Amino acid sequence: MSKDEKRFKKSYYLAKHRQKNEEHSKEVNEMTIEEWRGKLEEKAKKGAKKNKKRYKKINSKVIYGTTAEERFKENHGVTIEEWNAKKEEEFITKTGMSYDEWYIKQVNSLTPIDYLENCNGAVSQDDVELVKDLQKLGLNDGVINVLLDYMNIVSKIGFIHSLVREMGESWLKKNVLTIESAIAFVREEWKS
Repeated sequence: MSKDEKRFKKSYYLAKHRQKNEEHSKEVNEMTIEEWRGKLEEKAKKGAKKNKKRYKKINSKVIYGTTAEERFKENHGVTIEEWNAKKEEEFITKTGMSYDEWYIKQVNSLTPIDYLENCNGAVSQDDVELVKDLQKLGLNDGVINVLLDYMNIVSKIGFIHSLVREMGESWLKKNVLTIESAIAFVREEWKS
């Protein structure tokens, strides 16, 4: 198709669209208020039917629980604690260790630089300086990995180095010096 044909086709469609809009405007201008309201109600009924069908497809039942625990129990038939216990049992049979043991093993097996490389794909000089600063504070590599993991999950915009340093200083003041205490601290933070 040549450029002229494309231009003609485009102008034809624009003219047709403009004509359709003009016809619609005439129709609307000639309508009475009652006719206009009737048309809007008709559209609303069609839209409501579509929404009801969509709602039924997505959600087959209404959840009445007021707390997260109640809603979870209505959906799954068990409490969150029972669900977690079941998942932990499945994890233990699969790996031979609990979540905590597995996580501690992962944290101990990586240096903070390796952890950052796994998360981001690459490590910048600023990331290296951040790790060195955290090590100078007195945090060991395992605790630094837990801190970086926590910040990676919590921060929606990525690692903000000054914030990570402040958090490291805060952990040092609160005597969070072992991996186990770091995990316990993170769990307490999530609860509140």
